[in-house]
Amino acid sequence: MVRSAGVLGLSVAASSALGYPLLLLAAGHLNAADNAVFLGFWGLLMGVGSSLSPLEQELSRQAAEAAGNKLTNSAWRSFVVTQSFAAVIGAAVLIPAVSDRFFSQHYPLAVIILCGVIAFPALYGIRGLLIGKGQAARYSAVLLTEAGLRFTFFVLLVAAGIAGLPWLAAAAAAGSFAWLFFVPWAKGAIDFRSSQETWGAIGRRMLGLTASAVLIASVLTGYPAVVKLITPPGDEDLLSGVLLGISLLRSPLLLLVSPVQALAIPAVVRMSAHPDSPRRLRRTVMFGGVATALFGLVAATGAYLAGPWVFELLYRDKYDVPAWSMAGLGWSGVMLAATLVAAAVLVARRRTSQVVAVWTTVAAASVVLLLGFPGDMLVRTMVGATFAPTLGLMAAIVLLLARDTRKPPA
Repeated sequence: MVRSAGVLGLSVAASSALGYPLLLLAAGHLNAADNAVFLGFWGLLMGVGSSLSPLEQELSRQAAEAAGNKLTNSAWRSFVVTQSFAAVIGAAVLIPAVSDRFFSQHYPLAVIILCGVIAFPALYGIRGLLIGKGQAARYSAVLLTEAGLRFTFFVLLVAAGIAGLPWLAAAAAAGSFAWLFFVPWAKGAIDFRSSQETWGAIGRRMLGLTASAVLIASVLTGYPAVVKLITPPGDEDLLSGVLLGISLLRSPLLLLVSPVQALAIPAVVRMSAHPDSPRRLRRTVMFGGVATALFGLVAATGAYLAGPWVFELLYRDKYDVPAWSMAGLGWSGVMLAATLVAAAVLVARRRTSQVVAVWTTVAAASVVLLLGFPGDMLVRTMVGATFAPTLGLMAAIVLLLARDTRKPPA
């Protein structure tokens, strides 16, 4: 477990080093109007992509329960359900009224979204199989390939001088196809002749987990897109700096936390077999809650002091980002990361309805605050970004501390 966590930590750091500069380069390379469209594209691509990530968690759980044996046909059926959802969402973006709302006259971005989205389920499926079987090194290789494809295409296009908005968007979507290099590693992992669950049972669970992931996306990578939909015309300039800050701080968050989620799920599955597991889990949750609050304060203080200086260093006077807004984003990033991990523990214990309840709390609070909190759109955006994740973490902690009278999954 410790060795796997170390391998994943190094690969996540390297992946972030490859992926994070894309947003920085795009903001400096594109004009402000095109960069706003690119941020909306990035938020939608990563938001929809993250809504499909429960497949990774589900297959990692199934692989851990298989204990070295082949997975049953339930794994394939879980993939088919997720792939169907991806196709529907990707096709919906092609509708002119939808694409125009997100991308204005840049219709090619809708086609790129479709291509990127339909490639995500295979990527998450292979990642789930690998981490559930304890193959941390191969899982790390997938992460590095995914980030490496995006970075390589992005840099090559900029260097060639053809880095218009559609080309940069295509480079961002290229990472979704990293799974093509790892198909041989996943062959033979599933016994297609055996299945312990019906299509209906699998469909209900996967749709429930996907619904929770859609809610996650609306407050994580997709939050700028949600704000853009709600923002009245004329307020875009007021929010441009803050939306860039949200994208810079939240877009890498799922990349950083997803491996921890995938590693936590099989660990909780194995721990559940221990007779003392309920007490150990509650103790871990209580300690984690206190540590999260302390780390959140540290992150908020650091963002308050360093955030505006970093923006000034990178973009001069191009974007105006108040220090108090950076503090809120620092705190909310920690709250979101902790909530993602807590939700993964609920997934491991098959509490799908509780996972949905946690993220419904976050998403609903975000929208209510965006629409109804007093003040201008900047204040409402930051209040929604800061307090909604805090409420979600509190809900997750309450659910994890509650006694589960059911028999733990075998």
